[in-house]
Amino acid sequence: MAYIGSSPSYGVFDKQVETGDGSTTAFSLDYAVPSATALLVSIDGIIQEPDEAFTVGSANGTPTLTFSGAPENGARIFIVYMGRQLLVATQALSSPHIDQFSGDGSTTGFTLTRTPTAASGANLVVFVDGVYQVYGSSDDYTISGVDITFSSAPSSGTRNIQVIQLSEQNNVIDTVADGSITNVKTNFTYGSLYNTGDGSTTAFTIDSGHSVNSVIVTENGVIQRPTSDYAVSGTTLTFTTAPASGVQIGVRYLPVQG
Repeated sequence: MAYIGSSPSYGVFDKQVETGDGSTTAFSLDYAVPSATALLVSIDGIIQEPDEAFTVGSANGTPTLTFSGAPENGARIFIVYMGRQLLVATQALSSPHIDQFSGDGSTTGFTLTRTPTAASGANLVVFVDGVYQVYGSSDDYTISGVDITFSSAPSSGTRNIQVIQLSEQNNVIDTVADGSITNVKTNFTYGSLYNTGDGSTTAFTIDSGHSVNSVIVTENGVIQRPTSDYAVSGTTLTFTTAPASGVQIGVRYLPVQG
């Protein structure tokens, strides 16, 4: 059965497709994952149980998925990376910082108490005797590390030099390389739950914090339709029709931030 429901709210779920040859059990993964439960794996449309039907690890530095038995020749294997990574925007530090110095008519160099983040002076506003100073070697001052050097010595005066740093860091979120954010940083929780049907029970207990669209439910590996085949309320998953006796019920949790 096809998956029906709202789109996952944690970005793109990357997919990888492989083909069995009847003997190969280990397949290289496109991305490293923290555990087998971070993957949704199917062989010819049948969902595989993590840590039982397959495990994940590393072979010669390459992330690897290993099946307990070799998929048949020609079998179509698809692997979905569930919530592989998440980018979270953080508030850049933007508190201004002020240094004040007293000129003596001869000193041109002064040491700042905080290193400017922009060596070009782009985040500095400098005044001498209340007059705005222009950055540049042919203008009023230059910056090198924590040192500010004026082209001519400021006149004598008490605290007549003021250097204002507008921010501690640029408000820029750099591009993040694929696979560089690990589960330790994203703090995703992954998990699965398995039960066995008895032909009469329709309600089963699951983890809290999930909805009908944040769990993937299977009966003997066949995906069930949210709302039509089951509902979720709190920590209870309720089937529309009781799973038959002996049927394996699988619940895979889509990643939610822990």
